[in-house]
Amino acid sequence: PMRHAARIRSCTSTVSKGRHVLVRGSYLITGGLGGLGVRAAELLVSSGGTEVVLSSRSGRIARDGQGLEAKLLALIQGAVAQTAVADVADALDACSLSSGVGAGLAGVLHAAGVLRDKLLRVMSYGDVRSVFAPKALAGSHIDQATKYAPLQALLYFSSIAATLGNAGQANYSTANTYLDRLALGSRLSGALSTSLQIPAISGAGMS
Repeated sequence: PMRHAARIRSCTSTVSKGRHVLVRGSYLITGGLGGLGVRAAELLVSSGGTEVVLSSRSGRIARDGQGLEAKLLALIQGAVAQTAVADVADALDACSLSSGVGAGLAGVLHAAGVLRDKLLRVMSYGDVRSVFAPKALAGSHIDQATKYAPLQALLYFSSIAATLGNAGQANYSTANTYLDRLALGSRLSGALSTSLQIPAISGAGMS
């Protein structure tokens, strides 16, 4: 635990406090209608993103009580955001979605994910697949679909659970570890990719 704490402190101490202005263009957010996705869209727009496409499997906000509907409506009415229905765990959907945004695609944020928490001894294949599909498998499809696109950013929303673990989340922790390795591999190949291990965030829960 002390080793992990030291690593966390060393990482957070290097984060710049300056305001970063993004390259103008379109940004795609998968899992875009979840709490993290909508918040990310707001930050992208305020930082200079021209347009944001928020994709999800259902095409609707699934969780009430987080104020996401009002935030999304403000983005759409401001003509800076649109929604798209796609399942990026499907390779064809991932390819169609990224190419559909057009040549102006400047970045992709992969924020999709679900939870199926169970102790490992009772966790089924279905519990593992339901978590791996929107997180790890979808991440792999996004990596392939955008491999030759001139992206300025490819950000995978991972979780601190990939480093610290969490009771009942072996499937979720492993899926996020995959994203971390995927981002590292892509970066070593020259892509501007990274993963962000996010802790629990109030008001941005997942189903």
